[in-house]
Amino acid sequence: MIYKNIFVITALFLTINTSFAIQSGRVEHNSVLFDYKNLNFTEIQKEADNFFVLYKRNSVPETKEHYLNSAAGKYYILTKVDNSRIEPYVQLGRIYDEKNKPRLAKENFCKAININFKDPSANFYFGEFFYKRNEYKKALYHYNIAYNNGYSNKYTLNLRLATIYEKFADLINAKKFYDVSYSMKPSTELQKKIRSLDEADYRKSGYYRE
Repeated sequence: MIYKNIFVITALFLTINTSFAIQSGRVEHNSVLFDYKNLNFTEIQKEADNFFVLYKRNSVPETKEHYLNSAAGKYYILTKVDNSRIEPYVQLGRIYDEKNKPRLAKENFCKAININFKDPSANFYFGEFFYKRNEYKKALYHYNIAYNNGYSNKYTLNLRLATIYEKFADLINAKKFYDVSYSMKPSTELQKKIRSLDEADYRKSGYYRE
């Protein structure tokens, strides 16, 4: 019990230090000599995920920042507990994306993909990173990997693919993914979008006359 308490206290200390470093846009290696392998990955991950959920649900800027930094500190510790696990790097990538620190976000997404380049979660959120920055070709590349490796039933991904294909004037694929999106979550907006693509495709067919 004494040793367990020591590990808990030390982990808390490391989390605070790491969170402080993250506020300035960096994660620093802590000088405290500690064997991270003795920490429980699953327990820390639950805490980290909980902080991230609280960040998403909260609307007070100061509180949101606190939760985000706390989550980042926990995820950073997880990369030390087991650097072969992909989840902490994906989450750190998302966090730095939220904090608008693109270099650090890309760094962590790349680390995740280096562990498993077909991982759907890593590729989906890396795609989201590029989509937000209007880098649609890069976003499409990662979205397609995510789609082909287990995320084909994800509504947001199908909608993103539809939107990108429409931007690229690929009406067939755009309509295909809008149709799938509509089947998952029907809406008037999507219905109008599908109808407009049908009309555009009809005009291009050569059969349409003004």
